Amino acid sequence: MPIRLSLLLIFLSSMALSHPLHAQRSGERRRGNGGSNQGGVLGNSPLPDVNALTADGKPVNLRELCDGKYTLLAMGCLTCPEFHRSYPEIEAANQDYASDDVQFFYVYKSLRHPELGGYVEAQNQNERLLQLKEAREMLGTQAPWIADSIDNSIRDALQSGSRSVYLVSPEGKIVFSHNKPTRSDIREALSQFVGEIEQPTLASELDLPQLPRRRQNLNVDSEIRVARPEGLTILVQTAKTPEQTYYVKLRAEADAELLQTGTGKLFLGFYPDPIHNVHWNNLTEPMKYTLTLPEGVEATPMEASANKGPGDKDTQPRQFWVTVKSDGPLSSIDLSIDLSMHYFGCTEDMCEALTQEYTIEFKEAGMDSRTFGFNRGPRGRARQEGDRGPERSRPGQRRRIQ
Repeated sequence: MPIRLSLLLIFLSSMALSHPLHAQRSGERRRGNGGSNQGGVLGNSPLPDVNALTADGKPVNLRELCDGKYTLLAMGCLTCPEFHRSYPEIEAANQDYASDDVQFFYVYKSLRHPELGGYVEAQNQNERLLQLKEAREMLGTQAPWIADSIDNSIRDALQSGSRSVYLVSPEGKIVFSHNKPTRSDIREALSQFVGEIEQPTLASELDLPQLPRRRQNLNVDSEIRVARPEGLTILVQTAKTPEQTYYVKLRAEADAELLQTGTGKLFLGFYPDPIHNVHWNNLTEPMKYTLTLPEGVEATPMEASANKGPGDKDTQPRQFWVTVKSDGPLSSIDLSIDLSMHYFGCTEDMCEALTQEYTIEFKEAGMDSRTFGFNRGPRGRARQEGDRGPERSRPGQRRRIQ
């Protein structure tokens, strides 16, 4: 064999033996200072000093919660199909690793796809906790949950995506993070920093609920809906009294022409919030909206009433188009409009005439959300995410290698 080739093979062999994965497979426990991050999320840095709520509403500091233990944080919400498909791998890892010195938490965040399943963004902290409870029950999770603050301090500080995962060391450093990790990504990180599992649990072995496929509504004009094109921008909207219960929630979106020129289309949608088990009462007066505009701005129509839905009651949204005209581009105008919605908020126990108000600003909300193809209507089933891997295990025969 040529001398140069022999030297190359010796060099490559030594590199393989020194690679962290080789040490991991040999059962060596690593608590090094290295870290990794993928997908633009925060990584290889101290955990930010931000606050959260426990599932029962008690304030907690995230650093204090993670102090002294390896902690895996998994972001999620009610309306992210990717999270719904991937969370079983978190459950399987939790079953293998959760102990006195390792803990797991789901972090309930802002909605990835508002309107999916009828859910709309929480308006206050209590509503976010109600959504957390619904997610926990719907998914059948065993790992505990915490809730991000209503101002999304955890999501923003961690630069989180819809299902990002973070592994935090006992000293409070993010040693691994990934925007959309596979099963292998999560297992390799835990093996490297915590220890390897000889017989890992498979997600398929867990008794988790089979989630029904949530069907999207047809994107067509109807008596109560409007067909929406692609490319609308979700706008900033602020409830005038956010701590009140708004049984019906507003969603406002603008087309590109409106944002660029000050003249274009504004979409208004009004959604009964399923977290409050609310419906429209079609035996009462239908809901209507009214707009209050600043000088130099016109809107048509400035007020409108919805048509009544099917039957005596229903939960379908009421949707409208509004044409907005202003004196110039929105960049030169501090443009916001006030909206009042008048409706009967009805549950099984009450039906009350309500007037509730929003301010709409003509700038992007920046909530890391989109409408999950509602503007295209129903589509084929998305490709399943995650890597189940070739491993096999038998219940009762799992141990962590130290």
